[in-house]
Amino acid sequence: MKNRLNKGQVAVLILMLSVIAVQGVYLVRTSREMKNLKKSSATSAEIQKNRKILKEITTHDLGDFPFLPKRVDPQKKLIAFSFDDGPSRKNTEKILKALDKNNARATFFMLGQNAKYYPDLVKKVSESGNEVAGHSWNHPLLTKLGKSGVKNQMNQMNRAISSVTGSNVGLLRPPYGSINSTVKKTVKDPLILWSIDTLDWKTLNADKTADAILKQAKDGDIILMHDIHAPTVEAVKKVLPKLEKNGFQVCTVSELLEARNIELHPGDVVVSANDVYRYKK
Repeated sequence: MKNRLNKGQVAVLILMLSVIAVQGVYLVRTSREMKNLKKSSATSAEIQKNRKILKEITTHDLGDFPFLPKRVDPQKKLIAFSFDDGPSRKNTEKILKALDKNNARATFFMLGQNAKYYPDLVKKVSESGNEVAGHSWNHPLLTKLGKSGVKNQMNQMNRAISSVTGSNVGLLRPPYGSINSTVKKTVKDPLILWSIDTLDWKTLNADKTADAILKQAKDGDIILMHDIHAPTVEAVKKVLPKLEKNGFQVCTVSELLEARNIELHPGDVVVSANDVYRYKK
């Protein structure tokens, strides 16, 4: 006769299978998270996200874990991508996907008025490990506004962006790259220009934009593009794999400057990691 399990034995068996299942989920989720940690940049939002997940699967006190390792390799040739005038409902997310696919990051110099219209896009840029920076409220020529006008532009811009990110922008790109002594004195952030202008706004041609980058790219460059133009999206998709093949790592402006041990102060003007002008009062 076949042996039959009594109710007690069945209960024990079910309990054992439940324990095995929970351990399996723990191992799979932990493995997945550790892989994600290796691919992520050290952003506060991502740290909090991973802490929350790990608290769900373990009761151990992990302290400050997880510490996300720096994504940028300072031994590589580094180049910073930057996008002005967004965020754009049609294009910004597409650029984020292209960057993520190629393990790249960029700095998005946003207009305050667009950030107010599309707070969800501001959040996606920030939480994806890319950098949110400022480009004024509505793109005026700051050098024509005077001190109060510049302050008003900065305050409106920062209110719109900080309502999503929780903090004011850390970097500003003045519209048209126009800077004078009033702008330097009034703006509370370093001023970021560019060393390669792709002229994507003028050509509206993906191949020409990509070629402008590939023909001029060198270690420390800051590339100017605009995420409000559809051809720029295609240019990014095209150029990222080629830059990686050529030994470049594409990063944010802040990542580039940190990797090159460049500390900035309000009023400093940055053209590239190789070309920084210190503000003198």
